[in-house]
Amino acid sequence: MDRKKFAMNYGAVLGLALSLLGIIFWSMNINEQTSKVPSILNNALIIMFLAFSIVKYRDEVMNGVLSYKQCLKLGTTISFFSSAVMSIYTYVYIIYLNPEIITNSLELTEQTLLQSDPDISDEMLEMQIQFAAKFMQPHWMMIMTLLGGTFMGFLYSSILSFFTKKSSNK
Repeated sequence: MDRKKFAMNYGAVLGLALSLLGIIFWSMNINEQTSKVPSILNNALIIMFLAFSIVKYRDEVMNGVLSYKQCLKLGTTISFFSSAVMSIYTYVYIIYLNPEIITNSLELTEQTLLQSDPDISDEMLEMQIQFAAKFMQPHWMMIMTLLGGTFMGFLYSSILSFFTKKSSNK
């Protein structure tokens, strides 16, 4: 199996697992914006799955030999495909499952701005809320999910690659 097909398959599995975790949090009414539990669980799942996938590819496909560069490339590619699945989930979540999340996020942003700077002018507060609202649209959130997930996967893979790389025994 070539690297791209392997990464697509394992990225799809990771993306579906993360989507399922998101649905579980939603069904249990766990607020992902205020609770740290979803973030910790998501990141732990990503790290464990990337490590598992890289080791599996190294041992079963590459006969136990995988360079740092190959590990990094594989982990980042898996993260990209996982993020693509997650961006679709994000769109469905915002449009169908929790359409009030954008309103709630803007209210939370306003509260945070007021707490951090109680003397902020009404004009400045409104301008910052409008700016935030531009990027809290479903299409922007899909793009940010894809880019952010791929970037975080790259960071995790760069660390994991130190531990999962293996040079030839020759």
